[in-house]
Amino acid sequence: MQAYSGVAVMGAVQMQAYSGVAVMGAVQQPAWLRGAACPTRGRIPHKVNLNFANTARSYSNIQGSLVTGRPSSPPSVQVPKFGDNGSSFIDNGLSEADPEVHAIVDKEKERQFKSLELIASENFTSRAVMETVGSCLTNKYSEGLPGKRYYGGNEHIDELEILCQKRALDAFHLDGKKWGVNVQPLSGSPANFEVYTAVLKPHDRIMGLDLPHGGHLSHGFMTPKRRVSGTSIYFESMPYRLDEETGLIDYDMLEKTSTLFRPKLIIVGASAYPRDFDYPRMRKIADAAGAFLLMDMAHISGLVAACVLANPFDYCDIVTTTTHKSLRGPRGGMIFFKKDPVLGVDLETAINNAVFPGLQGGPHNHTIGGLAVCLKHAQSPEFKAYQNQVVSNCRALASRMVELGYKLVSGGSDNHLVLVDLRPCGIDGARVEKILDMASITLNKNSVPGDKSALMPGGIRIGTPAMTTRGFTEKDFITTADYIHEGVQIAIDAKDKAPAPKLQEFLKYVVTPEFPLIDRVSDLRTKVEALTTRFPMPGV
Repeated sequence: MQAYSGVAVMGAVQMQAYSGVAVMGAVQQPAWLRGAACPTRGRIPHKVNLNFANTARSYSNIQGSLVTGRPSSPPSVQVPKFGDNGSSFIDNGLSEADPEVHAIVDKEKERQFKSLELIASENFTSRAVMETVGSCLTNKYSEGLPGKRYYGGNEHIDELEILCQKRALDAFHLDGKKWGVNVQPLSGSPANFEVYTAVLKPHDRIMGLDLPHGGHLSHGFMTPKRRVSGTSIYFESMPYRLDEETGLIDYDMLEKTSTLFRPKLIIVGASAYPRDFDYPRMRKIADAAGAFLLMDMAHISGLVAACVLANPFDYCDIVTTTTHKSLRGPRGGMIFFKKDPVLGVDLETAINNAVFPGLQGGPHNHTIGGLAVCLKHAQSPEFKAYQNQVVSNCRALASRMVELGYKLVSGGSDNHLVLVDLRPCGIDGARVEKILDMASITLNKNSVPGDKSALMPGGIRIGTPAMTTRGFTEKDFITTADYIHEGVQIAIDAKDKAPAPKLQEFLKYVVTPEFPLIDRVSDLRTKVEALTTRFPMPGV
């Protein structure tokens, strides 16, 4: 059985079945993206099977199949067993060594298998990635860069990291003479702070999209009372925001405020913005301010690699990303940088020194190995087909949510997520998130423009990468929208029946035996799990 058994991505006409709906009109699509050329990796067949690791197995078959760390192929010499030579070390598998942790892992595996995983920043990585991350690579210390290590015994680690660097440049169609990459960052937020450390001095000025308007904590978030992120503690931050009428980035206001604020660094990127970015406009604004231009493509790096969205490398000086979201790899990070000096700074030297010894010690070699595996797949026709399906599924989801009467921030989506404004329904994202979680639908509450509270925001964020990996197509996401709608209606009724108006009282009330709508929640959960368990889950 294959991971996408019976599921194929259809040709361009079928793939764009939802491209003409009102939520995705040409007015919203950036002009610089339409007709944009992208390097091809050979002819894409009319139908491409989305299998990426031949990992399909029923839950009963994959239960308990954790990697043990023992050699999977015969070594060149006979490996003795522990105990034969008097060693007291016991090398049991997890189920025997720690049944308690093994049971928790199994419960989490079952939850993932049965749930509608709709958190936009999550995905299901492959068995090959998991095997690499769970390999002997985790044993080795290798502070420094290839050829410049502080420890011996790194000849194979050097080979692996150089391979990972090459695959990273190839996956994003970059010329190694013009671009370099550091694959050691532990994740996206550390990668961003390493960039700030490389090109800024303490209290230099930065501008990023405001968190309540779809930005990220690591882009300088602060409130009038508190500097929330470390980036706003060590640097002076001014956010740019969305036009609340359109739900799109207000580039005109950004241009005006950057002229006054004079930032040293402008950050493009978001964690909850459903549209693509106007990179030419951002480049113009950064140049006028004399600022570096950084793109944090953590959410959309897989879409960028597959040329589904516009290319930030054509306009930005530095590009950071996580590796476990739409890229579908292990939990790590990367920093890409121009090799030519920018604003008088040698980015390669500055960024490499900021990663180590500036902010990190030894790299996680097992993660770099898993990333190399992921980046190889990112160059395949199957990966491009997967990313196209992610976007097509998101359009189908957005279209159905609009049909059901919901208001979407910006009116629709260009990428892998939709942001639903629930305030017209008289309900908030926190209550809806709780009811849906009880029904095996996993998504997150999210701020929408105009929100006053981060703890009780007015929206929910819904992403398509994870369930697309499991094989969902447009029709399945239409069903998903219907199930979300059913959960929202339950949440509205539960709010009316709750004994007190406060959120904490609601959260306690819905898990009590007295909750009168539990049968409706259970019925919804039964339908959800009947859908999800028809699809395989990759990995071990």
